[in-house]
Amino acid sequence: MLKVVSSAWRDSKDRFVPLKNVFVQVNIHSFATEVCIKQVFINSEETLNLIEAVYCFPIEEQAAIYSFEANLDDGRKIQAQIKEKKTAQREYFKVLKQEHEAFLLEQDEKSNDIFTISVGSLKPQSKCKIEIHYVQELESINDGQRAQFVLPTTIAS
Repeated sequence: MLKVVSSAWRDSKDRFVPLKNVFVQVNIHSFATEVCIKQVFINSEETLNLIEAVYCFPIEEQAAIYSFEANLDDGRKIQAQIKEKKTAQREYFKVLKQEHEAFLLEQDEKSNDIFTISVGSLKPQSKCKIEIHYVQELESINDGQRAQFVLPTTIAS
């Protein structure tokens, strides 16, 4: 679920943008893995207001995200760019003020294995597909005879 953190109107109840679909593809090569997670969210809000939704997801601390994109209903594909954190946040909020779709992927400052995605200006009744690609070294077990891959049980929260 994407949690709605702000909109043009406020109420005291938590509101969520439901996760409609999850697809995970894992390719294992010796003691390394490449993971692709695709998630589809639909903003089923009845209001005409745009919302900003935020969700957190865990990945292994040794993992490295190398691609993040958002696919919108109108066919646009937004590819992430790596930027200094303050610059990225400034640009994200600037785009939000213009009421355009904006996306921000951030690593949690307190925990290296938690990432937060902010989806801004998500229109009512619109669909957003998030795609994340990352690589990680697998844990060696059984004196190096086997490798272990763990997919987080919480894909989004």
